[in-house]
Amino acid sequence: FEGNIGLIGQLPKGEFKDVGVTTGFGLDLNFIYNPVDNLGFGINLGGSVYDISTREIPFSYYSDLITITEETKNGIFHGHLFFKINPLKGRIKPYMEGLIGFKNLQTNTRLYNQNCTDNPDTEWDDCEIASSTNASDTALSYGCGFGLEVLLTTFEKEPNSSEGKLSFFINGRFLWGGEAEYLKEGDIEFSNPEDGPVQTTFHWNKSKTDLLQISIGVSILI
Repeated sequence: FEGNIGLIGQLPKGEFKDVGVTTGFGLDLNFIYNPVDNLGFGINLGGSVYDISTREIPFSYYSDLITITEETKNGIFHGHLFFKINPLKGRIKPYMEGLIGFKNLQTNTRLYNQNCTDNPDTEWDDCEIASSTNASDTALSYGCGFGLEVLLTTFEKEPNSSEGKLSFFINGRFLWGGEAEYLKEGDIEFSNPEDGPVQTTFHWNKSKTDLLQISIGVSILI
């Protein structure tokens, strides 16, 4: 069995890039079963945030003496089934992958007390006032990947058992994506509070969701 964790950058491509979606950063997890030395089957999970915007707003419509922070995040969450082929043995091993699964694009907004979060003794849940999912859409995701593993060290799991291995890896995946509706920074418009209760307008985008994903991290084989 093998597990790894990596830091990822997700670079929009094609239509997804043309509408102005920016590079996202996040985490990627992979869990792999290797029935033979050169072939593995696994589950991939992860996510990244490509936009964060904040603004200070009055806590009450009738007074601006107390303000709270409104934070909006645009993110991509993904999950895939995949296979992994290691054609060579040795300390440095190239590998290739094939993946199929989904991408979920979400926009979430939360209200919180900034002064509260600045206090290191306060839990985040105690600072949050409210939260909401403004947008969520899921699209098919599939692609291929190529990577390189470099063995860092080996360790003995149990007496008379095979060795465990700790490796560093760098990986690139091109993930084609089906069409989805989503928001990005600047796509949420608010009416003037002086004109009455604030009205929110969403300017939706719809396109394919192709990504180039670059990741670096560590892998452990047991």
